[in-house]
Amino acid sequence: MPNLADVAAFLHLVLDMDRYAPDERGGIYVSSARPIRRIGLALDPWPTLPSWLEHEDLDAIFLHRPFNLDRDTVPQTRGVFYAHLPFDEQMTVGYVPRLAEVLGLRARSPMGDRNGRPLGMVGELPRPVTLPEWRRTITDIYGGIEDSWEDGPQQIRKVAIVSSMTPALVQQAALRGVQAFLTRELRDPARAACKGHTISAHSVGPKRAELWGLRTLAGMMRERWALMRTAIFEDRPQ
Repeated sequence: MPNLADVAAFLHLVLDMDRYAPDERGGIYVSSARPIRRIGLALDPWPTLPSWLEHEDLDAIFLHRPFNLDRDTVPQTRGVFYAHLPFDEQMTVGYVPRLAEVLGLRARSPMGDRNGRPLGMVGELPRPVTLPEWRRTITDIYGGIEDSWEDGPQQIRKVAIVSSMTPALVQQAALRGVQAFLTRELRDPARAACKGHTISAHSVGPKRAELWGLRTLAGMMRERWALMRTAIFEDRPQ
């Protein structure tokens, strides 16, 4: 079975951490040499986290944001590792290779830039879909839609999936022939640009995006280690 260092090395690889500054990468937060048979995943620490670790018989936990965790409350020999910015950028909404695979995006290319890293991607769906079909696909993947502006055509083939939303990003999407824009949160300053370029926009909300990332990361760990079991702490949005 892997140990904490093995799983941290796997995270470093799949989250492409070499692209981040050392203080942005994450890694081991509480050390442990214990073999990992069962691992937990959660977004943030919460008051009863230590008892959850014990109840689920977990050997380690991944936390997206561990910063409010009191290390002294972690049961002895349990390890903690984390990834904040790389998880946000690689596992939620944006330039997310696994999401592109799920959608079957073709001719995928990066869009936008933040410190040399793309903010998102543009790609073609395997076939044209209606606007209700696209909405249903988003809902199926993320578990819901937070908000939508459906100002675009009723048939969609090319989509932009971007972590943030500005008029300039909508303009870039329009120049590349995008009919639908998917993001974490819709931003009112971009509404006129969407309407002017007849682009529909949908948001899933930060929490749904992060929970999709947790579920996806858990699946990737099970793909890597056949005998590993995972438990996810989800406080789902309504």
